[in-house]
Amino acid sequence: MPAAPGVSGVPGAPTADASPAPGAPPTAELYRSLADLAYAMAGPRAHTRLRTEAEVPVDRASLALLRTVTAASSPLRIGELAEALMVRPSHVSREVRRLQKRGLVAFLTDARDQRVRQITVTEDGRDLVDRAQATGRRWLSDALDSFTPQELNTTAAVIRRVIEAYRNE
Repeated sequence: MPAAPGVSGVPGAPTADASPAPGAPPTAELYRSLADLAYAMAGPRAHTRLRTEAEVPVDRASLALLRTVTAASSPLRIGELAEALMVRPSHVSREVRRLQKRGLVAFLTDARDQRVRQITVTEDGRDLVDRAQATGRRWLSDALDSFTPQELNTTAAVIRRVIEAYRNE
């Protein structure tokens, strides 16, 4: 996937060839690069392309929710899902209702407490996530074609540690 050009004035959008100020800490370039990568991989332009190429008929928020539920080892409560997505439970409730109407998620009743509803992904929801992830992996593979396995493993390890640090804040 080609890199998106910088978008001036848009919060979080990549900046065209912006370099850290002279004397900036080494983390400044890494921060900028990771922010640009997140925007390029999950931003509106990439999602528009994903909707077309992988036939993903949901918006970015719904896809993030579906990916999270699909990756979970067991059905999730609204609060657990909200925590995982780092959003308010009311936002999750709204999205879940939309996805349930489309047949992409279903509610289960907790066997220990009949008042508790848990969310699970349906076969159609799982198929949608699988298509989106396969397309994203293909794009990433194309972009990283010239890197060695060692470079990729090191990069992945660094990114996992950064993600873990952010989640533990």
